[in-house]
Amino acid sequence: QPSSIPEGENNISETNVPEEYRTADASAYQPVLEVDDGIDDDFEEEDGKRQGQSSNSIWPETSNSTVWSFFKSALTVSFGSVVQCGLLGGMAQFLWSILRNLDTMTTAFSQRFPSSSSKFGFRGMQIGDEVTEERNGVVCRIVDHINNSARIFVRNHTDLAMCQVAAYYKSYQRAARDVAILVDGSGMEPIIHDDITTHMCACVSGSISGIIVLLFGLYLDNKRQSDSLTDITIVQSSLLSFILCYSILFTVMEPLRASIKAIYVCFAQHPQSLSHTYPLIFHRLNRISEANLV
Repeated sequence: QPSSIPEGENNISETNVPEEYRTADASAYQPVLEVDDGIDDDFEEEDGKRQGQSSNSIWPETSNSTVWSFFKSALTVSFGSVVQCGLLGGMAQFLWSILRNLDTMTTAFSQRFPSSSSKFGFRGMQIGDEVTEERNGVVCRIVDHINNSARIFVRNHTDLAMCQVAAYYKSYQRAARDVAILVDGSGMEPIIHDDITTHMCACVSGSISGIIVLLFGLYLDNKRQSDSLTDITIVQSSLLSFILCYSILFTVMEPLRASIKAIYVCFAQHPQSLSHTYPLIFHRLNRISEANLV
């Protein structure tokens, strides 16, 4: 078989080789491991033994169930993050919604009254004496401190962090800070704020719970004479049943909210990942996020 290397290049390569390598005997370089012709058979036997051992374990490695793997990690590695998100995630989400509404109101007020663009009071107008101005300064510092503390709390405890906790096994607060940076840099914050999934789940859960409580109240009203039930007992029972039904229904609808938030975080971190799986969602989110970054 003719060589594909030209003669000139072959001569150049031979001249560049040191004298020690050209005069060395090839028998001096023996392989460290002896290659056996039946090595593939040995690997197949070892793979079979490993598969047999893993099939007897509690959590088999050959399982392809994504739900089961997430459930396993939620009960073992990420259990602390799950508990922390359950205790503080809803509070952070509610506080973030309040801060967003306050920012919207402040922006609208500054656009409506451009002459009073300062944060508190009116700029360029001396109103009151020095004592009043000092009190206003103290109030402004207290409000700024509360505002900054609330924003830090939201940034460290957002429930969007569970996406990276499940994917990268991060700690809850570290994942929350990373997700906050992604959301701020991608222009997804207004989209998440305007999302009506949480409001829709709350309305559906409240409506169904109200219907259940209404039927339960009619049942207790019919049993009032025979069981000698008082009005306070009926009200307390109805209130407890509403809270229980609302909590159960909202928990059942939580996977819907979690999947939508996972799509938002996925788009913020890697937008092109949605272009093939969900092209319509990708183009819509891409258009809105670009408009928010302008």
